[in-house]
Amino acid sequence: MITRLLFPKSVYLVLTLLAGLAGLVGCNEDVYVDPVQLTTVRGRVVYSLDQQPVRNATVKLTPGSRVVSTDSSGAFRFDSVVVGNYTIQASKAGYGTQVATVAASVATTPVVTIQLTDDKSQNRPPTTPVLVAPALNSTAQSTTLTLKWTSTDPNRDTLIYNVLLYRAGSATPTSSYTGLTADSVIVSGLDYNTTYLWQVIVSDNVNTTNGPVWSFKTGSYPDYSYVFVRRMNGRFQIFGATTDGTASQLTREGSNWRPIVSPNRRQIAFISNTDTELQLYLMNMDGSNRQQVTSVPIAGLASADLSFCWSPDGTQLLYPSNDRLYAVRTDGTGLRTVALASSGRIWAGCDWTPQGNRIAARTTGTSLYDNELSVFGADGSSARTVYARRAARVGNPVFSVNGQQIVFSADSTDFQNEQGRQLDARLYRLNLTTGAVADLSQNQVSTSSQNLTGKTAGTNDLEPRFSPTGASLIFTNTDNTGIGQRNVYTADADGKNRKLLLSQAEMPYWR
Repeated sequence: MITRLLFPKSVYLVLTLLAGLAGLVGCNEDVYVDPVQLTTVRGRVVYSLDQQPVRNATVKLTPGSRVVSTDSSGAFRFDSVVVGNYTIQASKAGYGTQVATVAASVATTPVVTIQLTDDKSQNRPPTTPVLVAPALNSTAQSTTLTLKWTSTDPNRDTLIYNVLLYRAGSATPTSSYTGLTADSVIVSGLDYNTTYLWQVIVSDNVNTTNGPVWSFKTGSYPDYSYVFVRRMNGRFQIFGATTDGTASQLTREGSNWRPIVSPNRRQIAFISNTDTELQLYLMNMDGSNRQQVTSVPIAGLASADLSFCWSPDGTQLLYPSNDRLYAVRTDGTGLRTVALASSGRIWAGCDWTPQGNRIAARTTGTSLYDNELSVFGADGSSARTVYARRAARVGNPVFSVNGQQIVFSADSTDFQNEQGRQLDARLYRLNLTTGAVADLSQNQVSTSSQNLTGKTAGTNDLEPRFSPTGASLIFTNTDNTGIGQRNVYTADADGKNRKLLLSQAEMPYWR
């Protein structure tokens, strides 16, 4: 007899599921699922130049193309990164994109440092400068002119120019102009009759382009009407000037003063300390062919007070050297003593006229305020004192064209101090025949305006010279402080009609 067990329907379903599971457990194959492993990738972006952090740089992680930005310290971070090999790319406007690789694992948290550098690879250099003015190989250019060129930058960067200026044949620039932002520069003080080379170097602060070498030549030397001295950076330098006042510098080495033109008007003799000791030099009217003449120095109580002269035939120079008055040929030979100063006195300056072949000279005692003017023959004979001031400054005498007069400056006061200051130096003309002395600096009444004209009060008239015709004078005027600006004036031979000729000038000579 078979007995059947009866179960509720719900129990039956449970038993069926259990039977199915038992069947699965009985299978021969096993199935495994690997877990996903995650890590973090982090790093820092800095500037390669100074290692400072780069803020707001864009950092991209590949594969996955995840993108983040760096914070204020330059740091970045990628979380929940599946382990594996990645490429990190960092970029910022104006800088080159930099790439690094990293192996991300669970065992380590990679830290990457990326350095950004300026993106110069895309910068294109400025164009080669193109000449505008003066024209290539042009001649007769002024000693002051504007150099002009053009250049452009493909990236529209700001351009900076350096200009080098050379004399032809020289490897060292005579002038350089740096940091220019304009495409032109004014050059001045150029020598006459000289070829110059110049080059423009242009930069956009990334790339530099050198321009070609251009050339021009200045014009011929003008026919100077005057030579004079100008104080520059604590030194004396000699200049030439035309009748319209256009001046050109003739000397540059050392300190050079008291220019005196030769009788044939072709050379200038002057005093210079280039060789430390004061010596006489010669040069051409254009400043070329400079050469030392003397070997025994020119010397006296005050170097800036000294003066000398040419012989009437232009073959010799007559100059003071303490108690001796020397003559020497212009080639430096034939040195001889012309005159000895009396005991306790020193020569200071001289002039030589062909009229009667006579010399006028000044001596001082132990003080600048002790002065004598004397006249004697070219051989030193027949000396006589024609003017003396024992308590006032007196300048060096100069003959008139006919040799019958001398002109000089002298302080009308007896003021003295250690600096040799003068309070009221005036121009005087002495008649050598009669001994009469005329004051050429006194005020004159203008017939047209009834105004007084003449030397300004508180100033000194100094260093007079006659014009080649003898009809005019040229001289220096300055205030009596001794440190004021010096200017050159002209006037009629009687001192009337004085006119300003050259500013910031002194020691004039009328060619």
